[in-house]
Amino acid sequence: MSTTDTIAQLMKIEALPQTALKTKISTTNKVVAAYQSVNSRLSSLVSAANALGSSTTWGGMKATSNSTAAVVSAAAGAGAGSLSFHVDKLASTHVLTFSAASAVSSASDATGSPVLAGSTFDVKLKDGTTKTLNPADKSLQSVVAAINAEANVAYKAAAVQIGAGKYTLQLTAKDSGAAGAAAMTAAGTPTGLSLTDPTVTVNGTDAQITVGDPSDLTTTAYSITSATNTFADVLPGVTVTAVRAQAATDPAVTIDVAADAEGIAAKVQALIDNANVALTEIASQSKIKSGQTAAGPLVGDSAMRKLTQDILGAVSGGIPGLGANGGVASYSDVGVAVDRSGKLTFDKQKFIDAYQADPAKTQAYFDTYTEKTGGTDGKFDPGFDTAAGLGRKMEALGLIASVGVVDPTNPTKPTKGTMQALIERNNNTISRLNDQVSEWDVRLEMRKLALQKQFSGLEVALGKMQQQSSWLASQLAGLG
Repeated sequence: MSTTDTIAQLMKIEALPQTALKTKISTTNKVVAAYQSVNSRLSSLVSAANALGSSTTWGGMKATSNSTAAVVSAAAGAGAGSLSFHVDKLASTHVLTFSAASAVSSASDATGSPVLAGSTFDVKLKDGTTKTLNPADKSLQSVVAAINAEANVAYKAAAVQIGAGKYTLQLTAKDSGAAGAAAMTAAGTPTGLSLTDPTVTVNGTDAQITVGDPSDLTTTAYSITSATNTFADVLPGVTVTAVRAQAATDPAVTIDVAADAEGIAAKVQALIDNANVALTEIASQSKIKSGQTAAGPLVGDSAMRKLTQDILGAVSGGIPGLGANGGVASYSDVGVAVDRSGKLTFDKQKFIDAYQADPAKTQAYFDTYTEKTGGTDGKFDPGFDTAAGLGRKMEALGLIASVGVVDPTNPTKPTKGTMQALIERNNNTISRLNDQVSEWDVRLEMRKLALQKQFSGLEVALGKMQQQSSWLASQLAGLG
């Protein structure tokens, strides 16, 4: 008789309750993972919805240029309009280079190629005072390092090679344009150097554009200059960056600035896409068993049913106040609808047409809410204020389901998100089940020891019986 196998079989039976607990833990872990997956999709939905409550979105402007000579950008809220100009010249940075006659044969040699008569030299600072600098040695490289270590000089230094084995000092204004050149001229060049006769390698000048009638820039034109190639607020909130200077015969650059309907439509599309992703995930996690396809971990979950209804209802319920005589308007007026399969659809062109016809009303379809009594902070508080616009509705339901919201009248007691609560509850269940599994480990170990002791006694008894049986058989054989 194999007592080891017998004990193993008996222990399998004894462990059935623990096995059931482990199965339940595995199932609950799948439920938690499913809730977390849905919650992740809701977070993305909240982000997309939040973008439709931003003034940056609805104030978005699009700027275009008809020429590669300049690029244009518009900030949110920029003024709409059109402007034509000619790029006369780009900004340049003032550069001085010491003459070849005083070049040295090595930038780092302090003895064979010194550039100092003494051990120090003087520079003029931006405030007009003079400062004595102490380089590490008399080499060109040390002079360069000493100048660049002084923050208050008007220029940067470099050792440049102007020929085979010939190095000299080059000074470049820290600021571009005419102002940088003037500051550098006022500062003069370092004194105490053996290098002489610096020449202007690049004359620092401002960039310039001439604005006027593109057909004749000589009649009603006026010029704008900039120390850099960037011209800010040529129209309110509009920045032009000159890329290349134009020849006199080149056609004028024309820029146009208008509301960015395409950009806003893209954000609405993102909201619809994220809502559909959330609906798809909910459906996947809560699907019923079909043939060989297993049921989802959240099958029959009432929270999932309600979440689906809330997302679809946010669209199908329409928006009050924007319809005829102040009635309920359909979101289909701005291209958003629910199809037969239970998914949201978006007609981009219909949205753009509505926006171009009435921007403020179209925005109201997505960005409208009413502050409740006490909620006078001027911002949307999901779960407290009443959402009407689709973006606000989605933001509120997403936050309420995902992480919870804060009531501004009672900020010390935030609510807990539905998904967050469900995840926490199931994690607590898993923790309790793991404790029970651990208790069963102790119980089963004690039971195994008891069985081993019991079967050990049985083996001794069987051994004695075998001995007695053998003795009795031998006695009987002797009688025969």
